[in-house]
Amino acid sequence: MRGCLISLLVVVAVVVGIDFGARWIAEDRVAAALQDSLSLPNQPDVSIRGFPFLTQALAGRYDDVGLSAPGIRYGQLQDLTLTADLSGVSLPLENLVNGQVRRIPAEQVTASARVNPADLARLLDVGELTVAPLTAADLEQRRSEAEADDSGASGSSSALANVDPASSVLLTSTTTVSGQQVQVSVVASFSLSGGRITLRARDIRAEGGQGQAGQAASQALRQRLSGFSTSVDPGRLPFSITATELRAEDGELVVSGTAKDVDLLAPAGS
Repeated sequence: MRGCLISLLVVVAVVVGIDFGARWIAEDRVAAALQDSLSLPNQPDVSIRGFPFLTQALAGRYDDVGLSAPGIRYGQLQDLTLTADLSGVSLPLENLVNGQVRRIPAEQVTASARVNPADLARLLDVGELTVAPLTAADLEQRRSEAEADDSGASGSSSALANVDPASSVLLTSTTTVSGQQVQVSVVASFSLSGGRITLRARDIRAEGGQGQAGQAASQALRQRLSGFSTSVDPGRLPFSITATELRAEDGELVVSGTAKDVDLLAPAGS
């Protein structure tokens, strides 16, 4: 009896090992095909979910596939990180076996593309840039400071009156004022319209800007407020996805959308 149990466990271990090995081979071949199609510097991370894998492979259909691909150049953006959930993916077993993966049809692709802050800094023509969420407390403090600032140097309380923290970020960068490097923080609202990402600066302040020196720096910065505004056209995202949502998350702007009935290896724009 004990010998039969041990034999059964060995068989199960072998089957599980074969299943995981076949999964790894399939993920690697799909990743290689996507790397070539998207002209990526490195292979993306492909995850075929669900167990067992072999039954999915025999059917040639995968209902839950994950994808993560950094370093994508698209439109005006040079370093997007794409994450996607795919469903209804069709890939015949023979194509996985012989490595001839030329089409990867998917019934639905839900993807998010993270905009690298360095990309935003390049488009804004500023130095190193950090992106942080704007909290309600941050906004209230800025409004109080604007009301107390008689010079109106950095903006006005009216400019912040209709700012929504949920669709705004706090940008921090450095700029030169009167020959001196000054750290600045900018409240900027973001929106998505017609597939374009628009970033509109609403208020700019020198960090530690209290006192006469801070007010002077803010006065000099006022004319540069528009320099922290930009409109970005990311084009159609990979897999013919049109951007429909924009949000701020973990120090990045994240644009996302969904596409149906696409071929993951089809040329962009087809």
